[in-house]
Amino acid sequence: MSDKSGGDLAAPGVSLSGAMGFGTREWVTTKSANDQRDALKVLAEETGLAPLALRVCLQRGLTDPGAIADFLNPRLDALTPPGRIKDMERAVVRLAKAKENGEAVRIYGDYDVDGTTGAALLTWVFRDLGVTATAAQPDRFKDGYGLNPGAVEQAHADGCRVLVTVDCGITSFAGALRARDLGIDLIIVDHHQLDPGQGLPNGAFAVLNPQRVDCESGLRQVCGCGLAFYLSVALRGHWRERGWFAQGGEPNLKRHLDLVVMATAADMVPLVGDNRVLVKHGLEVLKHTTKPGVAALMESSGLAKRDLSPSHLGFTLGPRINASGRLASASIALELLTTQDPVRAKELADQLEILNRERMAIQERIWDEIRGRVARDIDAGKFKNGIVVADPGWHEGVVGIVATRITETFRRPAVVIAIHAAEGKGKGSVRSFGGKNVLEALRASARFLTTFGGHAHAAGLSLLVADLENFTTAFDDVLGQMAADPAQLPLMVEGEAKLLDFTVQALSEIERLAPFGPGNAEPVFTIRAQVDSKRVLKDRHLKFILSDPNDHRAHPIEAIWFYGVEKVTASLSTEIDQLDALSEWACVPEVNRFRGVQKPALRVRDRRSI
Repeated sequence: MSDKSGGDLAAPGVSLSGAMGFGTREWVTTKSANDQRDALKVLAEETGLAPLALRVCLQRGLTDPGAIADFLNPRLDALTPPGRIKDMERAVVRLAKAKENGEAVRIYGDYDVDGTTGAALLTWVFRDLGVTATAAQPDRFKDGYGLNPGAVEQAHADGCRVLVTVDCGITSFAGALRARDLGIDLIIVDHHQLDPGQGLPNGAFAVLNPQRVDCESGLRQVCGCGLAFYLSVALRGHWRERGWFAQGGEPNLKRHLDLVVMATAADMVPLVGDNRVLVKHGLEVLKHTTKPGVAALMESSGLAKRDLSPSHLGFTLGPRINASGRLASASIALELLTTQDPVRAKELADQLEILNRERMAIQERIWDEIRGRVARDIDAGKFKNGIVVADPGWHEGVVGIVATRITETFRRPAVVIAIHAAEGKGKGSVRSFGGKNVLEALRASARFLTTFGGHAHAAGLSLLVADLENFTTAFDDVLGQMAADPAQLPLMVEGEAKLLDFTVQALSEIERLAPFGPGNAEPVFTIRAQVDSKRVLKDRHLKFILSDPNDHRAHPIEAIWFYGVEKVTASLSTEIDQLDALSEWACVPEVNRFRGVQKPALRVRDRRSI
């Protein structure tokens, strides 16, 4: 287990208890252990797995040994054939023509993790396939999101005849028209939702996007970098058919799953179906990566030679890649992920480490400002359904991270906007909570926005400062009319367990059910335990030793509660002291590996008094 970034607590005197609703979250168990007793006995005999791991299997609908075996061992050959993606053949044939004619290709990736890794993946693959290609990305602050006409004009000036976007382009209508006017064939590789009014960009040569109503691939949950991987598989197959590979010269595309897994984890897409296959194999590839830049990033972030999970990537690697585009230029991360020079890779990884530390400091400062403000506003009756906050002192590059923190703490959708006072404009990020579709909420509030786009659970926007108050009211009203997804509001738990159940063997078996994430949530068990000792880390996190006073056979287990201080109280008062009493804890059990020693550990998700 590793700590996350720290910072200062809220200002003295600011009470968060009412706004946070500490201790009020509902815990829901779909099935009890008693209901599963007979099935557990049979499956234990047939699979050899411990009851704790089998309970997790049953909760996920894995009720027979065959289904469990398939889930534990996802195969690459079970991936959806790339040809099922609409326009794939058209894109492949055009890129083959570019290779034959020696035409220059421009890769254009978004500035986040998905777009950066996707652009890096195509850079490596095109290099192996003999396609002349260069990569570029928009500047978050100057260009904004998507393919802009200026980027198309630059590609034309550089002699490019084909332009391939990754993780952007589906709503870049002006950019697509400019490409058509300049004679550039535009291939859009994107997984974002289409504009319901305008549909596909007019002027695009091919659009690889499973969100299309006429795309029957079933890959709507695959991220942009994942779609770039499918394009690569299709290209290799076409090259093979054309006999373009010399003896033994066919590229191994599996080695690029290190990039796909980083993107998939960062984009928080459901880890089921093809995504589960990609992530399961991608984690293994990542541990043994042959890319100098990825290896340097793993080393600088402290993940080299460690057992990895999607949460490591989401909370450790992803923020470092994102820090490049958030605070400086995304090109730093792109160069890192594509360089073949180990020395240069270390230099770039060190740059990202510095940027990431700066990002964390800015993020924590903004969070501490927002936390008290929102708590007071909620206590005053504001933000009944959604939170909208804005300030000229906030950095545009980190507002999305802070918005996520707001939703986790105050349990409602949030918008965080950085104001550019001189221009009278603001740019912000939106995050959902409770399954509410924030993209639809933005569409319903569009009269107060200049631009917006994204997903149902995460989006971006820009507006005039003069429209901020009206937007805040409209956004809150629209969210109030939306029904929340009941499955996303409570804390879903596997059921009760005892500390004695958490053996290294049982937890190692549960690890085999990974990767965990959306669609395959990490297992949360409830236990009854008391706190033997505790300490506060970085003024935010709580670390405990939990024991079972009713069963002395069970060894005490170390537990950590990230941001536990904030979730319990706004100051180090008697509430934290009261945690010593026997309580019910909702925890994620895991194996803590350190210097060759393995022992059970717990990550606390919630607590309630008995």
